[in-house]
Amino acid sequence: MAIIDTAQKHLADQRDYVKKRHLDRQAEVARNSGTAGLVDEKMLAESMRSVRYLDEAHAAGDIIDNAIEAGASQLHIVYRTEGKNISEIAFIDDASGIEESFLPHATKWGGSSNDGSRNVFGRFGFGLPSASVNRGRKFDVYSRTSGDDEFKTVTVDLDRLSIKANVVQLPKVRSVDLPEWLATYAEANVRGGLAAVRTVIVWSHLDRLAWNSKPVSTSRFREHLGITYADWLGVCDIRVDGDTVEPVDPLFTTQGSRWYDIPDAPRADAHSPIRFEMKDGDGNKHTVTVRLSYLSVDAINARVPSGNRGAPPKVRFRVRKQYNGIFVTRNGRFIELVKPEGFRWDNYARQVGVALDFPPALDEVFGVTPDKQTIMLSEAVLTALDAAGVTRAFKSLNDAVRDERKKKDADADADTDDEGTETRPSEAAIAKALEKDIRRRRKASEETQEESNRNFQEKVKRMSKETGIPEEDVAKAQEEAQKAKPYRVDFVSGTEDDPFYTPTMDGAQFILQINTGHPWYREVYSRLANDKEMRSALELMLWVLGTCEIDSGGEDRAFYRGERREWSRLMANAFDIHPLVFSGAASKAEMDEDDPTGWVEDEDDEEAVG
Repeated sequence: MAIIDTAQKHLADQRDYVKKRHLDRQAEVARNSGTAGLVDEKMLAESMRSVRYLDEAHAAGDIIDNAIEAGASQLHIVYRTEGKNISEIAFIDDASGIEESFLPHATKWGGSSNDGSRNVFGRFGFGLPSASVNRGRKFDVYSRTSGDDEFKTVTVDLDRLSIKANVVQLPKVRSVDLPEWLATYAEANVRGGLAAVRTVIVWSHLDRLAWNSKPVSTSRFREHLGITYADWLGVCDIRVDGDTVEPVDPLFTTQGSRWYDIPDAPRADAHSPIRFEMKDGDGNKHTVTVRLSYLSVDAINARVPSGNRGAPPKVRFRVRKQYNGIFVTRNGRFIELVKPEGFRWDNYARQVGVALDFPPALDEVFGVTPDKQTIMLSEAVLTALDAAGVTRAFKSLNDAVRDERKKKDADADADTDDEGTETRPSEAAIAKALEKDIRRRRKASEETQEESNRNFQEKVKRMSKETGIPEEDVAKAQEEAQKAKPYRVDFVSGTEDDPFYTPTMDGAQFILQINTGHPWYREVYSRLANDKEMRSALELMLWVLGTCEIDSGGEDRAFYRGERREWSRLMANAFDIHPLVFSGAASKAEMDEDDPTGWVEDEDDEEAVG
């Protein structure tokens, strides 16, 4: 008992010590922070480094937004390297510039001249400082309002903040020349030379770069900015390390955008925009615009020669894979890709493009965050989309994708062995199996033989008429071909009401016809396109059933035919119902909306469809 009491006293003493130290620390902080405001400014500066930018290209968006809003007609992103690594990233524009007295305030969080108003992009004044400390610990701002003026500069270094009375001081303005590496670039690459430059922002002490390599960074910047500012590149020419950023419309329906046209490939089909109105917080109405596009299999799989080794890339496929969702823009500037419920974003949806644009007045309705990285489609927005017919249009286009895909699969199956000589595994297997069936010598029934001869003669006459070759020569050639390949799988385009397979004889050749219009083909066989062994096993099962039917006669053959039709009817019904068990859909139409079959994920860009 004494030991327990001693342990409890020790724990109590520990708690008292911790509590006293905690209270003493609170009192010390209160004494030393008496002049500080509600926010600990130094801690705020550090914490703002965690603003949710995916990478430096996304962070650069806030710098570019400010430049365009200030009237820039050109913006250049420039790199300085040490060895192979990037040491500084600079942004050069020809906008209005920053007035000297306001320059320090441009570096503070909330230091915006917009005063909360919604002009083009910005609103709160968080962009420049948040973006600039996200990837590095130091940034410089050089600016002037006239080409004849000298540059004024301010510097923010998180490791050397000036603090007085526990308040972080605004940086002091200095008169300087633009660093030589930037002045040299501007003179050579900026329209109007150095005299046209108004503002330059330089990021340094870069400790969080996603891409340290300059070639990789320039490529990623051009790709992202081409998507983000596609609608604004006609207003402001953006260049990365001297190379022009080209607009990319992820729906591929905007003429002049990259990959709108690809040689020898069809274009994406643009559908009429859907426009509807939504009210802001004051009850004023504003227009929301939704664009839709459809890319056929051939359109999305189009390859663009790159000059590199290997197969040319399928650039449309890559873009659609990355932006498979609703592409949301605010005033034409890309914000975020969202995938709301009510839409099925499976691999089929890659062939359907959806883009939504709303004005800044609806920021609260769309839940835009200050960093312009995130939006939220509220229940009100989703209801408006549905009422305007967007959901219905999306599902209709997805139906078109499924129809095209199924036809493509059926055509591909039909083309694999149309009168060809290549032997399928199941054809070889059934031939071996019947050869080894020593309990009987396979012999077709008399009526089967009569039907076989009739089919053969009709075929010979048809081919002779089509080719002009004498029937005797056609017959001899066909007999040789059938001798070389006594078993053949054919794919026929029937209906759901036709049998899912049909065995038939054509001379000496046994043909297994598979109906591509039957649900068995759609729900089972076609889904095994990448499993050739399982497909062959299914064919082999049908070969066995077909052999029994072909070899029988009289009532037995009538029985097999009747059963085959009954099996087909029951399977058609069953395969219509079967997916509902898994999808929870209430109807066949809804089941089709939720069809889970899609492109096989393949990072190497193998053929997605076809």
